[in-house]
Amino acid sequence: MNPVSLEDIAADPAEAAPAFRPPRRKTRLGRALCDLRDGTAQWWIWSNMAWEDIRLRYRGSILGPFWLTCSMAVMIATLGVVYSTIFKAKIHTYLPFLTLGLLLWTFISAVVTEGCNCFIGAESIIRQVRMPFTTHVLRTLYRNLIVLGHNAVVYLVVVVWFAVPLDARALFAVPGLALDILNGIWVCLLLGMVSARFRDIVPIVASVIQIVFFVTPIFWLPDSLNGHYRWIVDFNPIYAMVEIVRAPLLGQGAPAGLWGLALAVTFLGWTTTLAAFARFRARIPFWV
Repeated sequence: MNPVSLEDIAADPAEAAPAFRPPRRKTRLGRALCDLRDGTAQWWIWSNMAWEDIRLRYRGSILGPFWLTCSMAVMIATLGVVYSTIFKAKIHTYLPFLTLGLLLWTFISAVVTEGCNCFIGAESIIRQVRMPFTTHVLRTLYRNLIVLGHNAVVYLVVVVWFAVPLDARALFAVPGLALDILNGIWVCLLLGMVSARFRDIVPIVASVIQIVFFVTPIFWLPDSLNGHYRWIVDFNPIYAMVEIVRAPLLGQGAPAGLWGLALAVTFLGWTTTLAAFARFRARIPFWV
């Protein structure tokens, strides 16, 4: 390689520039997005960790996760008989409504409550192994999806027993569940960060989730709340997340307003979470 002379530099200053250009440093938002990308791509890690959590939780049990399915079936049968009588509803329409409501509520509430501990519970891993923080979030979410899959057996039995009239609208449950999963990711990520910093958040969220259960149409019918308090149903984001999956699986169509509410919550939730994750991501190891 010929050396650059002073005359060449004077003629073209660019010749004096070094051939090596240091890589640009990523912004906080860029590093946060890379964390989400890398964590999602490493699906074999968080999926195996989730399955291991399930195996350890039910180690030595004969039925394993199906103990939850059995207890769910007993609770649905009991509440179905009692509340169908209280609400004077037909059992063949009320029980499928209650079944899907409880299954989806169990999934959503578990994601919210366990999401608070997704980083706290993985403290030893975070301190010793360098991996995307999104891995621990997806581990929590996938673990609860596995439980939801086991509990779905109850819904299949109810569909066959009561001959629920399903049609092509049932396919809308797929994008509805996908939207619930997408919301579950930002909920776990946001609550996991906040709970790692402020440990009081965990019992607060547990208390709030119990209140939300009673004001959400899970075991009571939406039409039973009219008048001045109808806004509790129409502007309840948890009800929207439940209904966009429940209504199609009951052979009905979810109202467009609930889809709009679910999409709005998804947008606002992800916008807030990305801003917080970009700002505080590097502090998570110190908080846990």
